[in-house]
Amino acid sequence: MKTLTCKQMGGPCDEAMSANSYDEMMVVGMEHLKSAHPDMAATVESTPKDDPMMVKWEEDFKKTWAETPDA
Repeated sequence: MKTLTCKQMGGPCDEAMSANSYDEMMVVGMEHLKSAHPDMAATVESTPKDDPMMVKWEEDFKKTWAETPDA
């Protein structure tokens, strides 16, 4: 299991979230975004996944996930 903060995932706060896999963290992170940062969640959901900003975010997040040690 790995723990990342909202900021480590590209968000604005220090809320910690834990997940067992990259895909699970994507779900947990989006749930947090929707409840704590709805405007940002709406932007993320309306931006195409192939948008250069989203591609860069995913590359950065995959690197962060890989570098985060299991707890």
